[in-house]
Amino acid sequence: MKKLLVVIAAACAAAPAALAAPSGPVPSLTPAATQRLWRAEVARAKQHPRALADATCRSARAVFYAQTDWLRLATRLAQTPSGCAQYYISVPPLVADKTQPRSGQAAQIRALGASFHALDEVSYTGWSGWVSAGNGTWYDAGVLARQRMAAAGFSTSAGDTWAMNELSSAVRTGTGAARRNALDFLHGLAGDGVRGVAFTAGIGQPTPDLSTYQVNLQDWLQDSAFWTEAAGYVADWAQESYGDIRNYAVAGSSPEQRRAALVQYLGHQEALANAGPAGVAAARSLLQQAYVPFGNAAWAWASAYGWTAAPVESMEDFVSGQVYAARSFAAATGAAVDRLGFAWAPSNTQGLSTTDFNTQTDAILVRLATAIHDSDVPSPDPGAAACAPSWCATTVDGSAFVTGWQSFSTWLPTVPVFTSAPISTTAATPAGPLSVQLQTASHPDAAMTPRTLTLSSSSATGTFSTGQNGPWSGTLTLTIPQGSSSTSFFYNDATAGTPTVTATLDGGASATQTETVSGPAASPGSGAGGGGAGGAPAAGTPATPPAATPAASPAPAPKPKRHVVAVTKRFVAGHLVVTVRVASGSTRPAGVPVRIRVRRGSSTVARVTRVTAKGGIATWRSVKQLRPGVYVATAALR
Repeated sequence: MKKLLVVIAAACAAAPAALAAPSGPVPSLTPAATQRLWRAEVARAKQHPRALADATCRSARAVFYAQTDWLRLATRLAQTPSGCAQYYISVPPLVADKTQPRSGQAAQIRALGASFHALDEVSYTGWSGWVSAGNGTWYDAGVLARQRMAAAGFSTSAGDTWAMNELSSAVRTGTGAARRNALDFLHGLAGDGVRGVAFTAGIGQPTPDLSTYQVNLQDWLQDSAFWTEAAGYVADWAQESYGDIRNYAVAGSSPEQRRAALVQYLGHQEALANAGPAGVAAARSLLQQAYVPFGNAAWAWASAYGWTAAPVESMEDFVSGQVYAARSFAAATGAAVDRLGFAWAPSNTQGLSTTDFNTQTDAILVRLATAIHDSDVPSPDPGAAACAPSWCATTVDGSAFVTGWQSFSTWLPTVPVFTSAPISTTAATPAGPLSVQLQTASHPDAAMTPRTLTLSSSSATGTFSTGQNGPWSGTLTLTIPQGSSSTSFFYNDATAGTPTVTATLDGGASATQTETVSGPAASPGSGAGGGGAGGAPAAGTPATPPAATPAASPAPAPKPKRHVVAVTKRFVAGHLVVTVRVASGSTRPAGVPVRIRVRRGSSTVARVTRVTAKGGIATWRSVKQLRPGVYVATAALR
């Protein structure tokens, strides 16, 4: 096999000085031991350049966020490196002023070899205060951050770069000017063409209801202008997915099952983009090139970084499984380079002695470095060697997989839903307004681009208008503008009956609602009176009052007819859910049998009967996951 040789040029750097007990972020929690190992690794890098593994080994780009202890992290990684990996280790800014990077740290990381690079952690929060104080714009902040980065000894020509921490949930949801500010900051940071790392906030693995998060993420992925611009600034898109051991260490599960569960979580953002429509092309392009499934090596936390307050052996097992999952995810996407990342934030929450805590955190670092090293071998099951010889098997009581992350492999459709009650009117009398709202997974969802809503009626005489006074037409096309989620209209029908009004979104998904139109009110009667014979009595003759006719009892009002007012459908975690709403006048009766039929093309997917529950709602959910497509659902009362 052909061997590659890389000459590792060590940067001139002073050895790290021994430190007292840490009171904040420090280069190493074990300064004396790290100093010894660092010197040995720097000497080896100078005198004995490492021979790379066979050229067919899996290339990797490994990104690490270090809240503290960054030099010990880098040195342990250098002791057992993957010959085909490039390592990027962040250095936090000063605590007293988070706009100031730490001097003298980058060179020590670079000295470990040509495959080791320092990341200047650029604090969004710290620079936000600088901008708010009127010192300059967000773009100016990015430019000045790069100047300070160079002054602190970070060298982009030697492979160092910046890491912006972080794109917040406000950027994901598009709150206010958050996206514009973030882009301006990134522009300033990458103004000279040097792209960096963008850390982006996520949500915890055990989150029970993921629908709101997925809807927000889908909307963000459709913001093509954001992703097109960001692609010019970002080399690594590190989605912070701080996993929970309790959603991994499931008793009786295999390493492959654990890998699959982790892949669903760690890779959910790129998976969703890959499942998206044409409107997410810009986001998909960036993520396919830069996405980093960002794992969790932070120990031992009960929150913030996910739950990792387990014995150290379980944490070693957990990081091994995450390396396996990251390699497997990269292979499945066809990426040329395996991207993987980890947060390193040791915290002694278990009351260990300083010696025990340092020993146990060191064991996690050794396992992490070894798993990355061992997993670079080509394999039919990429990354599986990270679990050798017997890792990826730990158990934690009460652990369970979170199946909700499966839904991110399917794009949730946006559908129209009637949000106004069915109307009850008389013939030839305009009624409304009727309202239709865009919803995704039952959440109101503003249009990312203008959407078209076409209205039609099952009645030949049904007409529509945007105003109560017309003009009226048999069909009506409305535009839901960008940023809006709903629209309204009026309905008029000259024929009594129960017409079905259909609202179709962009020629695809539709919603229906049954209206009630009664006949016109009777005109007042006009009996003719006359004089003389057959009319009024003769003059002078007292009028004889007619015999009294008993008043007829009013007829009882007819009982409102039960009818289907709406049929909607949506995908949840790959399962099709059909919801039918039944009304009887203004009530929503329970206990009404409803026949539901679901078709895909000419094939019948389901033909079932369900009974309405409280609120007049009947629901059917497919037993198996269904492949994406156009499904038609209809319903009728038995």
